[in-house]
Amino acid sequence: MNPLANPKAGITSAAITNWNHDEASSVGGNDFNVYAFDNWQLLDSYIYWSGTNEGIFAIPTPDIVDTAHRNGVPVYATLGFPWGKSAEGVAEIEKFTQQKPDGSFPVADKMMEVAEYYGFDGYFFNQETSGVSKATAERMNEMMRYIKRNSNLNVSWYDAQDNTGAINYQDSINSKNDMYVKPAEDGEYAVDEFFLNYNWTTSKINTTVETMKGHNRSPFDAYAGFEIQQNSYNTKINTDALLDEKNQPKVSIALYAPNSTMGLAADPADFHEKEKNLWTGPQGDPTLADDSAAWKGMARFVTDTSVIQSKPFTTNFNSGHGKQYFVNGKIASGIEWNNRSIQDIMPTWRWWIRGEGSKIKVSYDFDKAYNGGNSLKFSGALEAGSVNDTMLYSSKLPVTDTTKVRVVYQNQSGADVSLGVAYSEDYAQSNMKYYPLPKSDDGWQTAVVDLGKDAGKTAYALSLKVNNTQKIENYSIHLGELSVYDAAAAVLAKPADVKILEKMPKTAFEAEARLSWSEQKNVLHYEVYQENADGVETLLGVTPNNYFYTPNITRTIENASADNITKLKVVPVNQDYVRGQAATISFDWGMGTDATEIEKNPTSPNVALKAKVTSVSAENAAEPASKALDGTALANSKWCATNMKTGYMTIDIGEEKTIRRWRVEHAEYGGEANNMNTVDFELLYKNQNGEWVSAKRITDNTKAVTDIVLDQPVTAREFKLQIYNSGTSPWGAIRIYDWQMFESAALPRTENVMMHFVKAENNAGAQDKVTIERVKKGQTVRLYKALDAKDILAEKTADHDGTIAFDQLDFGTEAGRIYYTVQQEDERESLRYSAAYLNEKVTEVIHLINALPDVDQLTLADKHRVNDCKVAYNKLHPTVRKQVTNYDRLVQLLDRMEELKKDFNNGN
Repeated sequence: MNPLANPKAGITSAAITNWNHDEASSVGGNDFNVYAFDNWQLLDSYIYWSGTNEGIFAIPTPDIVDTAHRNGVPVYATLGFPWGKSAEGVAEIEKFTQQKPDGSFPVADKMMEVAEYYGFDGYFFNQETSGVSKATAERMNEMMRYIKRNSNLNVSWYDAQDNTGAINYQDSINSKNDMYVKPAEDGEYAVDEFFLNYNWTTSKINTTVETMKGHNRSPFDAYAGFEIQQNSYNTKINTDALLDEKNQPKVSIALYAPNSTMGLAADPADFHEKEKNLWTGPQGDPTLADDSAAWKGMARFVTDTSVIQSKPFTTNFNSGHGKQYFVNGKIASGIEWNNRSIQDIMPTWRWWIRGEGSKIKVSYDFDKAYNGGNSLKFSGALEAGSVNDTMLYSSKLPVTDTTKVRVVYQNQSGADVSLGVAYSEDYAQSNMKYYPLPKSDDGWQTAVVDLGKDAGKTAYALSLKVNNTQKIENYSIHLGELSVYDAAAAVLAKPADVKILEKMPKTAFEAEARLSWSEQKNVLHYEVYQENADGVETLLGVTPNNYFYTPNITRTIENASADNITKLKVVPVNQDYVRGQAATISFDWGMGTDATEIEKNPTSPNVALKAKVTSVSAENAAEPASKALDGTALANSKWCATNMKTGYMTIDIGEEKTIRRWRVEHAEYGGEANNMNTVDFELLYKNQNGEWVSAKRITDNTKAVTDIVLDQPVTAREFKLQIYNSGTSPWGAIRIYDWQMFESAALPRTENVMMHFVKAENNAGAQDKVTIERVKKGQTVRLYKALDAKDILAEKTADHDGTIAFDQLDFGTEAGRIYYTVQQEDERESLRYSAAYLNEKVTEVIHLINALPDVDQLTLADKHRVNDCKVAYNKLHPTVRKQVTNYDRLVQLLDRMEELKKDFNNGN
């Protein structure tokens, strides 16, 4: 396809997949703005690169593993020993590489076990800690060989530690760092992929090639590093140094932080356009990718691969995130979402269009989809006689007399549309066959194309051809689904044994839950819905597994049922996207809608959101000033100016506003180090004379967030953020994640602890207790007797992260609820949530039952205690007996006691 691409070369990508790994969801979430990478056809491997404060390992989240494996790409965990010199760091490496007398490595054994359990494919070693001895370096090398000998895992290595243990970046593979690619006596080597540091030259690349060949290794096991975090595809890279006499790469490529395209994107939909520039190239066609522009797309260097080699193959072009979720062309959920686990195999070529006349534009449309979050949109002004044959998928599908292709689409009138199939491996146009599709009405049209007459052939590619005889000013067609199959998939039965494993109420109106059900065969995925009293079904999420977590269970005062039940429905979906019968289970909220307070005084809107940047002192191309005005710190969205201690940005908010509150989110808020927080900065406004006037200056800041009420309100249209000291980190840079301004002086409320983590216990007399988990250091917790109570019942401030406990309270004898709030310094008190407590007598019975031995330890000597529990339970009023949460345990103990009595009477 592209004569400049080398089929032997590959790409490894070390992308910041989840900016804050420690808090990242493993199953997606409620945000459109996520790194939804989908150019898998150009990758050799994917390195899960993510910041973590929880140790040296960053284990890939299952969503990225699922989609990578669907595309045949291995995923590596990152093993990061921090840059710098420290005795603690060296000691950690000594422990890490510990070897037993039998030659085994305990940590390596555990690493292999972890990889097998979580289903990822290898490890990327990023060892940048100084002070390691030569002996330890050699032991680490042998440890990696041990992993290779005892598993199918791959090992990737970063060019930092040399053969002696010193941190000595070589930007090549040479005699100083070749230990890691040398085979041992048994032929085993430590490293599959060697990630070169970034300052390589023609000479260093040539040395790398010679060194690899000298060790009988492929030069393409060496990956030349492209550091593109700051400027993405605006980074200047001397790619000529990679090329051989045929103008093809002679080593492979390693990308660091290609997620930087998110910083260039205007929004999550535009992200895919920026991705096309990075991966396909500025030419917008992988067959035309060349050296004519400053940035060379990855399609210029490597060839694509395809996993589409068996049937059925079905795609809805779902990129794994969206503004809403569609089911059969209708909106099933109106909230933003991401779930990379269910990303479809996306088109092989972005966009290879053959034809004549006006060229059609192809893009993802997130406002219209058939199943998932987006469809493919083909649009543009077409002059008469235009032909556009968009090559979509590379494949290798055997055609039989029963093979069919299902196409779901919406086509505007004025053009003829055909499904194209390439019956030769070189995709020659002479061996393309086109199957006309019927005209479409306003809705989604489903056409089934029979390939039976071409039985015995192989389908090597699939395309969509649009040709028009008359001029069309504003043409569009949407492609919603493409499916190649031999027989219809079996309709699926209702899932069995649906269980709610855990209920986690946040408020009386929001809850999380974990569900499971029996696994079924031939399932593509499951859709899980909720239904409240109004009868409206809303999609909670989609999972390819028989386990499901959702944070999205909701109700309102208007649609809550009288019995406080929300129905949950699990719907199996087969390979043809035909939905089976739903299994239903009841989610019992266990409380009325009066159990939590409703916000009556919300904060005012952020008037700096999407404001126009009028000037900036400096900015990285992929981390521009505008990213400090997008209202989010997710996905590394920030204004960053590398190596800048001071600087400024000015904005125009469109019209004069009176500002009373000012908020700035610093580096730590976005997941970076505390010493990267801005220390000294100032808010200024332009007065009527065109002069900059100070509204407020902050000095000696160490906090992750500055959120203050201004000393005096200021009225203006233009504002300036002046940075005097960007931070104390040796990695100096301006880092502002978000700049916000508000007309209201109302500070944000502290987010309360979700109700699931609060327990209240009603004991006899003034011995009642409340425990609240997950309280942060410095937060004040208050208790109230009622939702509208004026007086504080009890109050404590946390001196460390953890649990706050209150005791010696008196709730009274009957069941009820205790209300609580949390308040952080410089924020308003949270809304009131509550925890239920039981009748005193019920609590007493629960304690009596819990005090009994386990069933397998019960003896006849316990018969009086068991009987006392039974008597105490029977004394409870029938209406409160259901509150005895461990009654099942009492039943088991009573049954066991009867068995023991029988055995005794029978002489056993």
